[in-house]
Amino acid sequence: MNPNATPASSPQQKIAIGILMIIGSGCLLSVMDTFSKHLGQTIDVMFVIWGRYFFHTVLTTLFLSAGGSFSYLKSNKPKLQTIRASLLLLATVCMYNGLQFMSLAEATAIMFLAPMLMTAFSVPLLGERVGLHRWSAVVAGFIGVVLVIRPGAEVFNPFSFLPLAAAVCVSLYMILTRTLSTQDRQQTTTFYSTAVGTLVLSAGLPFFWSSLEPLSWVLMVSMGATGAIGHFLLIKAFHRAPASVLAPFTYSQLIFSGLLSIWIFGDIPDTWGLAGAALILAGGLYVWYRETFAVRPPRSK
Repeated sequence: MNPNATPASSPQQKIAIGILMIIGSGCLLSVMDTFSKHLGQTIDVMFVIWGRYFFHTVLTTLFLSAGGSFSYLKSNKPKLQTIRASLLLLATVCMYNGLQFMSLAEATAIMFLAPMLMTAFSVPLLGERVGLHRWSAVVAGFIGVVLVIRPGAEVFNPFSFLPLAAAVCVSLYMILTRTLSTQDRQQTTTFYSTAVGTLVLSAGLPFFWSSLEPLSWVLMVSMGATGAIGHFLLIKAFHRAPASVLAPFTYSQLIFSGLLSIWIFGDIPDTWGLAGAALILAGGLYVWYRETFAVRPPRSK
């Protein structure tokens, strides 16, 4: 046996697999958003959102119930779970409606303001301290959003603010996710994430039901499946590698969304849009850097 051989389950391999999972997640979530934008051009957007939630929840429930246990249904904090899931639903409604009026790449870029907003909201909601460097990154992210939306310009569309509202909801959703991580099991939080939205949307289904062709149903199921698998890979990735390692790779979704936006919809970003997306990306990465490396105390010699 070669003493220098790397064990099959070495930390390096686990981290590599985690990185591949996070990139795969970004790809699948971009595909999901592509399906939603395409379907929303001919179908009521609320019906599209119902399909995304319903089929996601069905697959998640089947997976969680595979072992015959339904303990994931019980939550120690059902009110917090409901609020968190409602924020995700509101974010989805804002994002999917916004996608009908702007490019997939630009909407996704604005959504990535969420980690920076989470940093800002952690001050009043979690009592955390945020220094000048991270506040500067948050401001840079907002400047990036302004460059993408460009209020006052001829290309401005008021619906461009919908992804920004979605980013606010997602940031609050992420804060509650952090809070619930010590209150409920991971399986419970995973189930509640879309189950609440599925119940709400199903109650209103008679008001926005649409008759679909077989291909549209295939896309609806595929949208739910890519969402479910994408979120599953995201969760599994953080079990294999530290968040500090994976965080930069979550931005791979921006790349996939940009490529799909050009390929499927022919939306070629202009200079201002690219500059804004770059600022949002830079701000997010700088917040990650400050939280991961710069705040660590120096090692003793």
